[in-house]
Amino acid sequence: MKKGYSILITSTDSGSSKSIFLSRTWLIVIMSLIIAILIIIIVATSTYATVYYRAAEAEMLKRRNTEIEQEFAKIAEIKRNLEIAEMNNKKLRIALGVEKTPAIAEPVIDEHNANYTTKFNMYIEKDMNIPSLLPTMGKISRNYTPAHTGIDIAAPHFSPVVAAASGIVRTTGWDSLYGNYVIIEHSRNYSTFYGHLNSTIVDRNRKVTGGEVIGTIGSSGKSTSPHLHYEVRFRNKPVDPMGYFPFLLTYKE
Repeated sequence: MKKGYSILITSTDSGSSKSIFLSRTWLIVIMSLIIAILIIIIVATSTYATVYYRAAEAEMLKRRNTEIEQEFAKIAEIKRNLEIAEMNNKKLRIALGVEKTPAIAEPVIDEHNANYTTKFNMYIEKDMNIPSLLPTMGKISRNYTPAHTGIDIAAPHFSPVVAAASGIVRTTGWDSLYGNYVIIEHSRNYSTFYGHLNSTIVDRNRKVTGGEVIGTIGSSGKSTSPHLHYEVRFRNKPVDPMGYFPFLLTYKE
């Protein structure tokens, strides 16, 4: 007798019944198909749920990104309005005589700085593109020291700041200490740093010429009044900028 299983189907209306015989082989085939179908349904459901979740998450992130962009736009607009208000306020204070524009002052060279080139044997070639221009007109309020690796030049807000020599703008950005800043590379040996700017008008990798305006005087970062923090860097190490103004340089023919 062939081994297998019988399935009895009985009708409650007529009382008749019908028997279906399944061999073990066919039963195994049918059960395998049922299990396979269940596995496919589970995998498909899980995949759909994952795709749906990621799509929903992407949509949420997209909306959040849009909201953040809108917030940044509002902040930028507020910043522009504050700058305009500050500029108008300053103009009004100057017009009323409450605040006077600082007098233009030529650099004050003390005895130490006057002997700078001699003391350090700073003889240079003419083709080295030395940063020798005063980057802004104002009063030198703080000299170079080992702890203060540059000079501070006090000047009115929004005064122009120029490149001390021709070069390539290597970096522009914002720093918690120096605020808005620009770094210009003049040669393989020399670069200059301009900090506490109110704004910058040059982009990274742009070529500039000596005397070209690169930004404006501000008080960004940790600063109590409008001024420029100016550094000259020789082989990536800060040196006293006072030694690089034209009347202090000794050229080697």
